[in-house]
Amino acid sequence: MYKYQIFQLEKIYLWEVRGDKEVYEGRSSHCHKECEIFYMLDGEVEFLIEGHKFILASDSFLLIPSNCFHQWKYSSGKVHHRVSIHFLPEMLDKAEQDFFMDMFTEPLHFINGSRYNLNFFFQAIIECEKMESSLKIIASKNRMASLLSQIHLLRSAYAVKPLMPDGRIQMVIKYISENLKEDISLDELSDKFAITKNHLNALFHKTVGTPIMKYISAKRLEFARQEILNGARFGEAAYKVGFHDYTTFYRAYKSFYGCPPSELLASQIEPLQYAKV
Repeated sequence: MYKYQIFQLEKIYLWEVRGDKEVYEGRSSHCHKECEIFYMLDGEVEFLIEGHKFILASDSFLLIPSNCFHQWKYSSGKVHHRVSIHFLPEMLDKAEQDFFMDMFTEPLHFINGSRYNLNFFFQAIIECEKMESSLKIIASKNRMASLLSQIHLLRSAYAVKPLMPDGRIQMVIKYISENLKEDISLDELSDKFAITKNHLNALFHKTVGTPIMKYISAKRLEFARQEILNGARFGEAAYKVGFHDYTTFYRAYKSFYGCPPSELLASQIEPLQYAKV
């Protein structure tokens, strides 16, 4: 089994993974600031994304929102081959972000990708690696927009519904999402959903892959990150998500993303980093 980075260019990253018949479980629960398009060319993989379960067979693909906890598991003893694209929405123009990012509010699963030429669009992006640097930047951005345009055409008619392992956890996730700006404690959640704290945290961890309070912290930091990108001052963004002093926010942000908030607006290229969960 090997993992190969096709290329890393500004705010887009491509990975290719091939697996042989050696046992390979997959990846534990994690999240990252990039949106992801996971294309399973051959094989089968089981995805768990914040309480949603997806089974990806050959020639199917999955859209994963940014900062969304996810994990996967391959069928042991079987060959698999996949390509994944990680990209930051900031690589797109403002109008393109407003149009395309609506597709990344929840996971979306599609089958029969080659039937709708998805393999062609993926290959077009992969071929950018062969170009000289200045052309590569232009071509990768334009071809990424073309891929997203094609996926947008398929969204309403061909998206596959996920399996729902536990409806209670979906209710908890929904409540957290709607109350991120408020102080949310495990005690409050336990009372609201009539589940003991230990059982709720264990059930949430099993379903989502991370403890509840770490999940809440991750979602708040992502909200603050988006506020900063939208023009909010660092302290203002921190206050909006419940941090009462900037020092605490700064430390949490740096621990989670691996860099201080000031680097978010820097012009330098940000390497792909998985958030610490």
